[in-house]
Amino acid sequence: MALTNYAELKAAVANWMARADLPGEAADFVALAEARLNRELDPVRLEASLSGAAGSRVVDISQLSCEHPITLFLARPGVNEVELTPKASGTFPLVATPGRPRFWAREGEAIGFDRVLDENYSFRLHFSQWHRLSDTTPTNWLLANHPDIYLAAVLVWGGLFIRDSPYAAQFQAVLNAGLPEVKNVIAQSKRGNLTVDPMLQRIGEPLRGSISSYDPGC
Repeated sequence: MALTNYAELKAAVANWMARADLPGEAADFVALAEARLNRELDPVRLEASLSGAAGSRVVDISQLSCEHPITLFLARPGVNEVELTPKASGTFPLVATPGRPRFWAREGEAIGFDRVLDENYSFRLHFSQWHRLSDTTPTNWLLANHPDIYLAAVLVWGGLFIRDSPYAAQFQAVLNAGLPEVKNVIAQSKRGNLTVDPMLQRIGEPLRGSISSYDPGC
């Protein structure tokens, strides 16, 4: 069975545990597993292509499981990309006249600009991503690249739920063996580029390590 998204991961719980009576609990197992994964592993830095529609001031990023947006570039065919200036939400004036955006900020699960877009624009966003799945965020970097770690973390909780300690211990061993390897992958990627984003410098937060592919230069 494929293991590429949230639905398949929950279905795998029933298959691996040979239990058809746990569909409601599978989501809990995933959430509990992710609580540990996010404590153990730093977020990963990715990139995604975004589309901004004419007449709108925001671009939705709810499907990215974004921990922190880092840099945003405006991309136009045949023209060099332009890096837009990040600001804290509410710290820049909103321009009444539609046009090309200059400033941006995270506004909940969206990127908000300083003005309504005067045409359709394409953007490239660099961001750090939590290890978290949902119906709106069905996949992420960790599941795509290390499904064995994800499944092991989930099945630990499945074993504890059915009070089968030996079963849980098997997957705890798999998880304990695999976590250092994933930590090393993320750490190696961070050492490739130690620059700090100006927005993070201003607000005093450390840089923490595209959805198209994993960025080895973060």
